[in-house]
Amino acid sequence: MNKLLFSQKKIFEDLALLLLRFFIGGTFIVYAVKKVQNFDNYIVLFSDKLDLPFPLLNLYLVTLVEGLGGLLLILGLLTRFISIPLIITMAVAFFTVNINNGFAASGFGVEVPLAYISILFVLFSNGAGKFSLDKSFLKAS
Repeated sequence: MNKLLFSQKKIFEDLALLLLRFFIGGTFIVYAVKKVQNFDNYIVLFSDKLDLPFPLLNLYLVTLVEGLGGLLLILGLLTRFISIPLIITMAVAFFTVNINNGFAASGFGVEVPLAYISILFVLFSNGAGKFSLDKSFLKAS
């Protein structure tokens, strides 16, 4: 049994990357849709509460990066490339929204952005895996 499981290590790694891509990609798409549906509330958040420079531009950029990035991750297309702006987006969220709220996700703490950054780093360092458009079209994993 042990030999059977561990002789299939590569397939399990590729399945793990697929599951991570589906989870994090889907999550980012949900965040992008939420921003589109509540655009006015997010403008207020970005400008008044977070005091970000160029709040409208930043909201458009974040929504685009999350939506397009989520889709690309699900497809496994340009996985390493799109992981970088998504990591940056999560780092900004970490420092502007979550850092002063402790650790727990239930209190908007740093737990969720740290988990997302960790997943994105795994995808950046390992690529999309065998079950991806990167592997099919770009001959890369």
